[in-house]
Amino acid sequence: MFITEAEAVHIREGGAAEDLTRHRTLALFTESIVSLLSSTTFPQAMIDLVSLMGQTFPQAAPGIFIATAGSEGQAYSVLDADSGGLAEARRILGTRHFSYTPVLVGGHPPLVRRRLDMALMNSQETRIVLSINSGIHDGIFREWVKILTPAVVKLINHEILLNLAYRDGLTGLLNYRAFEEMIRAEHDRAKRYGTTFSVMMADIDWFKKINDGFGHQIGDLVLKSLAERLSRGIRKSDRAFRYGGEEFAVLLPHTAIGKAKNLAERIRLMVEKTDFVAGLHITISIGISEYRDGLSHYDLVKQADKGLYLAKKRGRNRVEVLKGVS
Repeated sequence: MFITEAEAVHIREGGAAEDLTRHRTLALFTESIVSLLSSTTFPQAMIDLVSLMGQTFPQAAPGIFIATAGSEGQAYSVLDADSGGLAEARRILGTRHFSYTPVLVGGHPPLVRRRLDMALMNSQETRIVLSINSGIHDGIFREWVKILTPAVVKLINHEILLNLAYRDGLTGLLNYRAFEEMIRAEHDRAKRYGTTFSVMMADIDWFKKINDGFGHQIGDLVLKSLAERLSRGIRKSDRAFRYGGEEFAVLLPHTAIGKAKNLAERIRLMVEKTDFVAGLHITISIGISEYRDGLSHYDLVKQADKGLYLAKKRGRNRVEVLKGVS
C-alpha cells in the first residue's frame, strides 16, 4: 500500500511537471507569435525572435538566415561573428553577400557545436533557415518551427512586396530598384504639374582605405551608421537610398537647387563632425542636379553623378552643382 501511494504521488508530481512544462512552452510559442506580428520592421521581428530563443535556450545558440532572390542575404545570430557566426552564415547562405546582425542575449556568446538546420520557409524566391546547436532542445524547436512557419511566411510575403524587394539588406535604406521606380514617378509628376525636384548623389571619400585598413566588417558598420545619420538629416518628404557600394542617393521633391544645396551642405558638415565606429572620421562628396523641362530622369542622375565626380576632383568633402544636359 505504501509503495502504491508513493508511486501515485510520483505520477501526480510528474504529471504536474509535464503540465507546467507544456504551459510554459505554449506561452513561449505564443510570445514569439505576438513578437513577430508586433515588430515594426521585418529585421526587428527577426532580432526579437532570435533574442527570445537565445534567452530561453542559450545553449541552443540560435540563428536565423534569410536568402531572397535579388536581395542581399541576412543573418541574425547570437553567435559571435568571429567565433563561428560568419562561417555559419556562409555555410547556409553560400558565397552571396549578406549582412550580419549579432543578437546580444547577455553572458558569454555560446560555442558552436553540431548544428541542426530547420526550414521556416523554402520557396523559389525565399529561403529562411533556423539553425541551433543540436542535442538539447531539438524537439521543442521542431514544434516551435511548426507554429512559427505560417506567421513567418505571412510576414515575409508581405515584406517581399513592401520592403525586402525595395530595401538594402545592410543599411535598411531603400535600394537601387526603389530609386529607379521612385525617380521615374517623381519625374512624371514634375513634368505633368510643372513642378521641380532635385537629386543628390553622395559618396564616402576614401572608403576603400577603410575596408583595407580596418576590414569589411568595420566598413559595413560605417555604411550602416552613415545611413542612419543620412535618414535623420533629411526632411520627412525626402527619400534616401543606398545606390550601390558606398554611394547614396537622395530624392528631394518640390525642392529647387538652392535649397537642395543648403541641405547637402548641412549633411556634409554633419558627417565631417561625426565620430563613427572605432573612432573613425569620414567625409563625403556630394553632387546635385535639379529637374527642368527637357531633362529625363537619366539626365538628372547623370548630372548629379558628374557633380559628384567634380567634387572628388576638386578635393573631396564638398558639394558641387551641375546644370544642363551635356
